[in-house]
Amino acid sequence: MQEIISILKFIITSNTLNFVIMVLLLAYLVKRFALSAAFDKSIESVKSNIAKSDDEKKNSQVLLRKAEDLMQKLPEDIKTMEDNTKAKVEVFKDKIEKDTTKSISNINNNINRVVSIEEKKISNLLTNDASQASVNAARQHIIRMLNENPDLHSKFIQNSLDELDRISL
Repeated sequence: MQEIISILKFIITSNTLNFVIMVLLLAYLVKRFALSAAFDKSIESVKSNIAKSDDEKKNSQVLLRKAEDLMQKLPEDIKTMEDNTKAKVEVFKDKIEKDTTKSISNINNNINRVVSIEEKKISNLLTNDASQASVNAARQHIIRMLNENPDLHSKFIQNSLDELDRISL
């Protein structure tokens, strides 16, 4: 019995035998629980993820190239936009200048019209005032002449009567 115990001790402490037992036990467990299918599934999943990652990498590289192309064209696009903006500014500037000139011309025309109207009003007022002053001066002159020479009064009456007689003919 001692020998059996010593052999068992030797077997238990032997690394090679433990390794063989462990490999057999692992083989049994792999078959028993279908671990090879799970490993295969995991391997396929990893392969699929790698393939997907490669596709995304290619797409990203395409997008990167497009972005780089856009970046290279950016200064040219900016220059084009600046040129277009300058052209539009010139057009607006010319339009504003024309509109301003037209507005100034209209204002000058309106001013000239108002000045002309005011000149006519003043002229009419002066003419009325001059006429009124002339009538008053003539009236004063006639009154003074009649006061100085009363015979003229009879003469003016007679002249008026003669004029009325001519009209009724």
